[in-house]
Amino acid sequence: MLCMHWVSVFPIKSLCFSRYELKSLTILPKLVLWDEGADCCRWPGLSCNAATGYITSLDLSYDYSIRGGFNVSLLHKLPSLSVIRLDGVNFSAPFPDLFTDFTNLTVLTLADCDFSGTVPQKVFQVPTLQTIDLSYNFMLGGSLPDFPENGSLKSLTLRETMFSGNLPESIGNLRLLSHIDLAYCDFSGSIPVSIIKLSKLVELSLSQNSFSGPIPASLFFLPSLQTLYLDGNKLSGHINELRNVTSPLEYLDLSRNNLEGTIPLFFFHLQNLTSLDLSSNKFNSIVHLTKFKSQYIETLDFSNNNLVIETTISTSKLPLLPQFGYLNLASCNLQKIPDILKSQSKLWWLDLSNNTISGEIPNWIWGICNGQFSRLNLSHNSLTHMKEPMEYGSLYSLDLNSNMLSGQIPRPPPWAMYLDFSNNNFSMIPLDFADQIPYFLQFFSIAKNRVSGKISTSWCRAAYLKVLDLSYNALHGTIPSCLVQNNSNLVVVNLRGNHLSGEISLKFQQSCSLDALDLSQNLLEGKVPPSLINCTELRILNLGNNKISDTFPCWLNKLSNLQILVLHSNHFHGSVSCPMLGVNNSWPSLQVIDLSSNNFSGHLPTDLFLALKAILVERNELNSKADNLHFTSFPEVWIYYQDSVILSIKGQRYTIEKVLSTFTSIDFSSNQFEGSIPESVGELKQLYLLIPESVGELKQLYLLNISHNALTGNIPPSLQNLKALEALDLSFNNLAGNIPVQLEILTFLEVLNLSYNHLVGMIPRSTQLDTFDASSFMGNKGLCGFQINVSCTGIDEPASPIPESEEKESTHHVDIYISVALGFVAAKRVREAPSIGCSSQLPNDDDDFVEDPAIKELPVRLGRWLLSNFDSEKMCVLLGEGEVLPVREENVSSILGFPWGEGVITMQDRYAKSKLLTAWRKMFEKHRHDVSPAELAQLIREDLDGGLWFKRHFMVLLISSLISCMGNGYSNQIVFHHLDYGETSFLVI
Repeated sequence: MLCMHWVSVFPIKSLCFSRYELKSLTILPKLVLWDEGADCCRWPGLSCNAATGYITSLDLSYDYSIRGGFNVSLLHKLPSLSVIRLDGVNFSAPFPDLFTDFTNLTVLTLADCDFSGTVPQKVFQVPTLQTIDLSYNFMLGGSLPDFPENGSLKSLTLRETMFSGNLPESIGNLRLLSHIDLAYCDFSGSIPVSIIKLSKLVELSLSQNSFSGPIPASLFFLPSLQTLYLDGNKLSGHINELRNVTSPLEYLDLSRNNLEGTIPLFFFHLQNLTSLDLSSNKFNSIVHLTKFKSQYIETLDFSNNNLVIETTISTSKLPLLPQFGYLNLASCNLQKIPDILKSQSKLWWLDLSNNTISGEIPNWIWGICNGQFSRLNLSHNSLTHMKEPMEYGSLYSLDLNSNMLSGQIPRPPPWAMYLDFSNNNFSMIPLDFADQIPYFLQFFSIAKNRVSGKISTSWCRAAYLKVLDLSYNALHGTIPSCLVQNNSNLVVVNLRGNHLSGEISLKFQQSCSLDALDLSQNLLEGKVPPSLINCTELRILNLGNNKISDTFPCWLNKLSNLQILVLHSNHFHGSVSCPMLGVNNSWPSLQVIDLSSNNFSGHLPTDLFLALKAILVERNELNSKADNLHFTSFPEVWIYYQDSVILSIKGQRYTIEKVLSTFTSIDFSSNQFEGSIPESVGELKQLYLLIPESVGELKQLYLLNISHNALTGNIPPSLQNLKALEALDLSFNNLAGNIPVQLEILTFLEVLNLSYNHLVGMIPRSTQLDTFDASSFMGNKGLCGFQINVSCTGIDEPASPIPESEEKESTHHVDIYISVALGFVAAKRVREAPSIGCSSQLPNDDDDFVEDPAIKELPVRLGRWLLSNFDSEKMCVLLGEGEVLPVREENVSSILGFPWGEGVITMQDRYAKSKLLTAWRKMFEKHRHDVSPAELAQLIREDLDGGLWFKRHFMVLLISSLISCMGNGYSNQIVFHHLDYGETSFLVI
C-alpha cells in the first residue's frame, strides 16, 4: 500500500518520517531501509491499519545508532498511533506532555531514553493504555494517580526511576494488571491491601524502596502470582502462619527487611517454589530443609538471620532433601560443613561464611555436583587445614579469607578466576606455585599472612589479572618491572607492608588501567616513576613510609581522577608549590593529601589549596551520595575490593578500612614549612584536617594537620569557613598572636591541638572550645583562660565573630523595631502551652515577688514578677489558677519588651569595642560568655533600686531566655552592642 493515503491530509514526507527530515538521527539500520518510493507501511518499525492505511505502530526501540534522539513532537502528525516503542533512544530531554493526546494509545514504552523531569499523572489514566514502561530513566520522577474503575492497564514498569509517594489503594481497580515493576524507586508507605483484587497479577516487584509495615497476607492468596520481590524495604513484623495456601509462587524474595519471628511453614509447602531469599532479616527459627515440597530449589538464601539449620538428617529422609543450585547459609550458626551436601548433584554455588566451622576442609567438597561445582565461600570461620588430595574440578571462585589456615599457600584450582587466601597464617608459597597461576585469574589476595620470599615474575604473565593484593606479608627483594608492563588489565596493585626494596622500576604503559596503587610501608628508594602519568584512571596513589627521595610530583595533577595522594614518611624535599603549571594547576578530584614527615620547605602553597576543587566546593553542591571508595568488576566473576588508607588522627596512625567518598584530609605536618598560614585555606569548604589564609577557602575539609613545621604569623580567622572541620593540629610551630575567636564557630571540631607555639591572650570560650583540656594549649606561655586554669585578669578578650547570616545583615544596617505595651499582659491570658522557644536557666521557686498580673507599675516590679513566674520548660508565664501566658518569639516584642512606645536599634559592627559590655563583665568579674541566666536573674533579684542597670540586666535576660538563646547555656551578650548605640531611646522610660 502506498503512502498516498495521507496526501490529502498531510504532506507525505511529514507523515512517513523521511529520514532526511529527522535531522538529529545518525545512520540507523531501520531508517536506512526506509524507501520513500515504496509503501511506508512496509518500512521496518512501522505498522499500518489495513483498512485506513494510517500508521498505528512505531517501533524504533534499542537501535543504539540513534545518538541524539529526534524531535518527539513530530509524533503529533501520527494521531492514529496506538503503539509507541522508543526504548533506548537517547532523548536527553524533559518528559513531553504529548502522549496523552493519542486517544487510541495502548502501548507506550520509553525505557532508557534519558528523560528527566516529572511525568504527568494523566499519562497513566489514558483509558486505552495497556502497557507503560518508563524504566531506567534515572532522572525521571513523578507519582502514581488514583486509578479509575476497570482500567485497561496490564503492565506497569517504572524500575530505576525517581518515582515516589505511596502505591495508591486504587491500584486494586486495575483488574487486568499482570505485571508491576516499581523496583529501585523512592516509593514509601504500606503495601495496599487492595492488591488482593488483582487476580491476574503474575509479577510484583517492589524491591529497593521504602515500603514499611507488615506484608499483607493477601499476597499469598493471589491465584496467578508467580514472582514476588519485596527485598530492600523497611517491612517489619511477623509473617503469620496461613492455611490452605495454594499460591503458584515460584520466586519469593523478602531479603533485607526487618521481618522477625519464625519462618512460616507454608513457605516450605509452596509446590512451585524455585527461589527463596529471606536473608538479612531477624528470623529466629530452627529450619528443617526436608520440609520443602519442591524437589528443586534453584536459589535458597537464609544468610544473616538468627536461624539454626538442622543438618543432621537420617538416611531415610535424605530423599526428601531438595536439590539446590545456589545455597547460602552464611551466619546460620553452623559448626561443621554439613554432610548432607554430599548428595547435592546440581549445586554450583555454596556460601557457608561467617559461621563457627572449625578443623579440616574435607576433600569430598570438591566433588559436589560431580566436579561441576563453581563457587565456594568458607570465609570467616575457624578452619585450620585442607585435606589432600584437592581435585577442584571446575571450581572458579574460592574464598578462604579470615580463617586459621597455615603452612603453604594451597595449590590453586586450574580454572580459578577468584582466589582469596587473606587473613590467615600462611607462611610459604610453593616453589611451583608460579607455574600454576591460572590463566584466567582475575583476583588474587594473600593479604595479612606471614608469607616470605620474592614476587615472582610469573605474575607478569597473568594476562587477565585485575586485583593483586600481597599486602602485609614478609616479601622482600625488588618489584618486577614487568608487573604492570605486560598486564593492561591490572586495576588494583597492593604491596603495602612488606620488605620490598630498590627503586620503583615499574613501567606503566599508555594502556594502563590502574585504579589504585599502594606501595606503602616498604623500603623503596629512588623517584616517583614518571610513566605513572599514563595511568589516567588512577584514583589512589599511596607511596607512604618508604625511602623515596624526590621533589613534589606536580605532574600528577594531570591525573584528573586522583582522589587520594599519600607521600608521608619519605625523603621528599623542596617546595610543594607548582607555579610552572599556571592556570593548569588544578587537582579536580583530590580529597586526601598527606605529605607529612618529609623535608618539604618554603611557604605553604596558596596555589595548591585553591586548586583542590573537590574540597573547595560545598558538599551540597556536589550532588553525589556518600559511598565507600571501592572497585567492582563483573560479570565473569564478581569482584568487590575495598580501598583503605592510613592517616594520622589525634597523633596516632590509623587505618581507615572504609574511606567515604566525602572524606577529606590535608596533612602537611612534620616538614620545614615556614611563613604564615594562607587565608585561602578558609575556602576549602569540605576540609575535615589543615592551615594558610587560603586554608580558609577549603570549606569541605574534615582533617587539617600542619604541626611540626616552622610556621609563623597569626592563626588566620578565615579558618571559621571550615564548617566541616573535625580535627585541627597546628602544634609545634612558631605561631603568635591571639587564638581567633572565630574558632568557636567550628561546631564539629573534635580534635584541637595548638600546643607549643607562641600564642598569647585569652583562650576563646564556647560550648565547643570548652571541651578541650589543657593539653590542647600547653607550651604557650602567654595564654590564659578557663581551659588551662590561668586567670586573665586585666587582659581584654577579642570580640566575638559575626555569624555569617548576621554579618550579611550588618552590611545593610538592618533596623530592628521593638514595640511593647506592658498592659497587654492581663489581656493576653490563654490556656494553651507554647511549643517553641529557647531553654532557660531561670529559677522559679521564689514567691516573694508575686503580684497582681494586671499591674502597670514600675518595670522593676513587673520584671521581678515575670522572673518568678516564668516556666522555662513550657515557655510560658504562670498567671495563677491554672492559667498561663504563652511566650513565643512573635509576641515577646509586643508583650514583654522595652520601652514604652517604639524604639529603634541599628545593627552595628559587633567587632567594635563596647564600653557597656566591658563594664558589665567587670561587674560579674567574668570573661566572654560565662554569665549564666541564673546568675543574671539572681543579680536582678538583689537590685532593689530598679535603675538603669536593672533595665539593662532585664533586657539581657529577656533576650537570652526568650528571643535569642546562645546554645551554650550562657547569656546573650551581643545585646550590649545594641544598647551602646540605642541606649537613650531604647532604655530610658
